[in-house]
Amino acid sequence: MNPSPAVRDSAVLLMTVVTLGQVALAHDQQPPGPSSSLETRDAREAFLATAPMGTDAPPDGRPLWRATLDDGTRKHDASVNAEDGSGPTQRNFRYNVAAYELDKLLGLNLVVPTVERSMGGRPASVIWWLDDFAMNELDRRRKKIEPPDADTWARQVQAVRVFDELISNTYRDPSPALYLNSVWDNLLITETWTVWLTDHTGAFRTRHELQAPESLVRCPRVVLGHLRGLNHDQLVQALRRYLSIQQLDALEARRALLVKHFDGEVARRGEAAVLYDLPPRR
Repeated sequence: MNPSPAVRDSAVLLMTVVTLGQVALAHDQQPPGPSSSLETRDAREAFLATAPMGTDAPPDGRPLWRATLDDGTRKHDASVNAEDGSGPTQRNFRYNVAAYELDKLLGLNLVVPTVERSMGGRPASVIWWLDDFAMNELDRRRKKIEPPDADTWARQVQAVRVFDELISNTYRDPSPALYLNSVWDNLLITETWTVWLTDHTGAFRTRHELQAPESLVRCPRVVLGHLRGLNHDQLVQALRRYLSIQQLDALEARRALLVKHFDGEVARRGEAAVLYDLPPRR
């Protein structure tokens, strides 16, 4: 005997519900992708920009604090900087964002992911907190700890020098007399000896010359390519939200000087002696 239409409809509905439930269960059992686990730079940017602050802003109104961000499924800490340039040092949180955006333009991947957003009712830079932090450069120098791979370390440090000259960051001065200056605490080293840079609130001076060109002996190949390709209009388009016209003009002047410097070094010493590939980020 054939089932009635009502029975057939009920059976179809039941099978549909079961199938959808199986699909949903299979989807839930899939391992999370890189964006879910916050392993990529884009995923970290998005999380920093949108995840609610799970901890309150400090009640004393200080401009620097550590916050926990929580989007309901994931938690991660961030360093928050709300310095607005009004203090005696004129340090400004927007320079942190400018440094990160410029790092991306150059293909460096040295600057810790950073976004601008409102935190605790104040505009601020929100910076990814490194979980595998081992030490900063200040600690390494004080304790005389040598890196396990001298060549990989040297490539990273020389890239830092190029970047610091570009952004006129006097807070990581290469002079031996300043090696034990406390400003080296913003060069971070992970457990795998990967270098990360943070705190650029004192960078982007308006000087139109390089600080220590004699220390610039090598340059990452990809960075010099991007430096050659950038121009004033592109820098303005990318960074005008964070920097003044005077800072952008000075940045363009230093960019041109870096290109001239390394082109001269390549002509004098040869490409193989000057240009190199960045080591893989770990």
